[in-house]
Amino acid sequence: MNTLQVSFENRHGHTLRGFATVPDGVEKAPCVLLLHGFTGNAYGHKGLNTSIARGLAAQGIACVRFDFYGNGESDGEFEDFTFTGLYEDTEDMFAWMSKQSFVDPENLYLSGQSMGGYVAASCAPRVNPKGLLLLCPGAGMWFGCSQRADAVVDMGQDWVDMEGLKYKMAFNYDMANHPVPFEEAKGYEGPAFIVRASDDQLVDERTVQTYAACYNEAEIMTTDGGGHNFASVPVRQALTEAMVAFIKKHS
Repeated sequence: MNTLQVSFENRHGHTLRGFATVPDGVEKAPCVLLLHGFTGNAYGHKGLNTSIARGLAAQGIACVRFDFYGNGESDGEFEDFTFTGLYEDTEDMFAWMSKQSFVDPENLYLSGQSMGGYVAASCAPRVNPKGLLLLCPGAGMWFGCSQRADAVVDMGQDWVDMEGLKYKMAFNYDMANHPVPFEEAKGYEGPAFIVRASDDQLVDERTVQTYAACYNEAEIMTTDGGGHNFASVPVRQALTEAMVAFIKKHS
């Protein structure tokens, strides 16, 4: 396999940077756009996204990962990125991916972990991937987001220190203007794969079941531990194998 550093300009003229992991010996491969979580980057928590990308490529499936605007190595500061911008970036990333020479344009998949899963589910009706893979989709961040922002603003400032990142409450107010996540996800008619860890403290089983009810065809997987970031070697291996099986089934 070969991992390439890639970049392009989004609709606002900002450069988004990331990686494309391409399998050997496949001229036109099925390809997954994998979206990172809140405060994360294209590598994923302790290399989760890198591990998935390499596991997919070993089975003939390409994977594209970008830092959202204001995150990681992409243009902008964390305080600049907006919730609506996540959707715009996702649409732009998906369009970029579809035009790459190593990609089979008939087999484009969309995936995301945590916040990336929430965004992937909401963008699926817009970009219509061949398949949708939601890894502990973080829809819960929408509920109460405006009230949490109000509590900060009532203390006299419009941002909080997120472990060294300046997290502006405008992000929450922007998110609150979007519909309920599960309503926003409706309209995608392709197959979906939804997974959470049995001990995930941030995404509960109800979230998984509510997302599954949005789709005509949904496969659900629960890993044996690993937490919100699938943080164990056997869990990550099982997750990647299940993703490969889903993609091969539908390609």
